[in-house]
Amino acid sequence: MLQAARAAVLRGSNAADGEGQLRDLLYTTFKVLEPAQQHMFLDVATVLRGQPKRLAMTTWDAWHQTDSLLLFEGLERRNLLSCNSKGELQMHDVLVALGRRLLRDDSSELPQQLRGSRLWVQDRELQGYQQGVSVLTA
Repeated sequence: MLQAARAAVLRGSNAADGEGQLRDLLYTTFKVLEPAQQHMFLDVATVLRGQPKRLAMTTWDAWHQTDSLLLFEGLERRNLLSCNSKGELQMHDVLVALGRRLLRDDSSELPQQLRGSRLWVQDRELQGYQQGVSVLTA
């Protein structure tokens, strides 16, 4: 998936065209996912990246009342997310940005029930919180 996206960017006549093509390609891929897979993708893009896969699978099984492992494997085959050697969920930064943009963008074609459906703390803010430092003064 990311190799195809990279090729689309390289075919662009300039950086803005390439970025737009990449965004369109990634969004087209997102739209063809099953609804439960869209939720899983957005969950990892916003709050579950770096969390244990087993915890996410238990939660997804309960929420979606389906075999989340099959849905997860479909996302892995499309290279939209993966697990590292520690069993933690991983997603490329470009895909994280896409997922977060979809949730923030009121003009996106994202179904209404998904728009604004998740909250997350930016990494810099979370780091400051964990260190006991306000990001406004740091």
